[in-house]
Amino acid sequence: MDDKQKAAAAKKARKEARRAIRRTLADEHGRFAEELGLPPTAIEVSASKSNANRPLPAPPEHVGGGTSNKYCTICLFYQYKEPSWTTREHKAALNKVQQLAKQYAITGRGRCAPEGLNCTLTASANDIRAFCYALRAWDPDLFNPTDFKLEDGVDDSKRFRTFTLRKVDELVGYTMDGVRAPSLNRHAGRHLEAPDYHKQMQQKDTVIIDVRNAYESDIGRFAPPAGGATLLDPKMRTSSDFPKWLNAPETKEQLKDKTVMMYCTGGIRCERATALLNQITDAEPEFETKGVVMVRGGIERYLKTFPEGGYWKGKNYLFDKRMEQAPANKTEEALEKDVESSCCLCQRPYAHYRGQHKCAKLIPSSGLSCAVPVIVCDATECQNIATTEPQKLECPLCVKGYQTPNTAPDLVGQKRKLGLIARGGTDVVTGQRVDAKGSSNSQNSMSQRLFVGKLPLTITASKLRRAFEGHNCKVQSVHWIVDHNTHAFYGSAFCYMASMEDSQRAQEMGGVLRLLHDFRKKGKGRKKQQRMARVASAPLREGEVWPPESFCETEYPPIGS
Repeated sequence: MDDKQKAAAAKKARKEARRAIRRTLADEHGRFAEELGLPPTAIEVSASKSNANRPLPAPPEHVGGGTSNKYCTICLFYQYKEPSWTTREHKAALNKVQQLAKQYAITGRGRCAPEGLNCTLTASANDIRAFCYALRAWDPDLFNPTDFKLEDGVDDSKRFRTFTLRKVDELVGYTMDGVRAPSLNRHAGRHLEAPDYHKQMQQKDTVIIDVRNAYESDIGRFAPPAGGATLLDPKMRTSSDFPKWLNAPETKEQLKDKTVMMYCTGGIRCERATALLNQITDAEPEFETKGVVMVRGGIERYLKTFPEGGYWKGKNYLFDKRMEQAPANKTEEALEKDVESSCCLCQRPYAHYRGQHKCAKLIPSSGLSCAVPVIVCDATECQNIATTEPQKLECPLCVKGYQTPNTAPDLVGQKRKLGLIARGGTDVVTGQRVDAKGSSNSQNSMSQRLFVGKLPLTITASKLRRAFEGHNCKVQSVHWIVDHNTHAFYGSAFCYMASMEDSQRAQEMGGVLRLLHDFRKKGKGRKKQQRMARVASAPLREGEVWPPESFCETEYPPIGS
């Protein structure tokens, strides 16, 4: 059998498989509608199904067989890899995805980390499917289980212009990359399809956590029925706040002995979030839940399953050119009644993020601007103020004076306790060997000297000190790390803390330090931008003296020779 015959046979097999799936779904549709007490038009069971290990749905006829220039298809997908890719495999994955994107005229953006791949893509209906099948052919074990979420018939104006793939350390900015990452194979939460998730929201002794950022929750969230689940909002400015919120005693009290539900836009954040909670409860026997679940495919798939909205209220914030998603069969009048968010300037009810406006309020604990997106309505006066006086923009969290909990969980210590990192052994998530100094809070790795990486080149010793002081950590000396050959600064430094207590408080920040630095924007002069620096313990080697005898602290990093 030649290649053409094999391709034809594979195409026929996929077509027959889709027919079998449709027959099964027709039976399930009637059963779920009856169980939930809904008319058949209020639920679309087929939309709740994952495409993992199944043929992708064929393009609908109205998009011209997938070749029309009027429409494009949006594809959302993520896939975690455990054990993580090695450095060589990670580079190969980056190259392969870029090569396939070029081959199939894919546009959009993605993040590729050692722990996996996360993408939002656009292309014609046929090309996007060819790209997905090419990924499956390249690495069947990894991408056959991937749930490729497809939205056909999208107006072509929503198509991305180019394709960008970022090389990153972590798919979601939880500051749980590398050895800190919880194991999905052992601790990931259980997936519920949208109809079962809907039913679970009706149960008492249940809490439901929105693991998105607060500004996303402001324009839309689940509203469980009376007598059912209790909704909890972690009030996150960024995803790095979540481990600290989950580690807070008051949060644990709210979750103890409850069934915990989580949700996010497409599911990727819930994968890590549910695994984190399960790891914590596994490591702390006194803190137990009745189970941790997430909605398969996230809000995106729930709203397609319940086109009239189900228990969803408002709009789903999106990170592509659509900006937001609403239940397809919900009227504009009903959507307007759902609006609880408002313009940050005039307080008029409004639920659209436009113009990339951000909160300018300083956070007392860090001395840095909040910098989360804020809503500015379309009134001329509000638009003028936002443009000319951006310092007046303030998000709801800052208006209420909300402060994020300070203490992050000892993720590495928990993994050691649970046998996910053996002493001198291998970390199950990264596949790398970790010595006794790998634990961020163990006495063996505690040191007054800290390594700080990913610093902006415009950093100064004073700015670095102020950032640490915002977390009640005092720095004794700053030592810039330079290239051995050029003697140029490349964004890293050693900070010797004033005491071991200061060092411990710094490491309890979860491995991240927020900095505010200047940058130039073409034609607009200097602006302020927030940056997340990395912090890790840097124990002295045997016999090493710190600071070195020749050390002399300078305010500015060296520029090299």
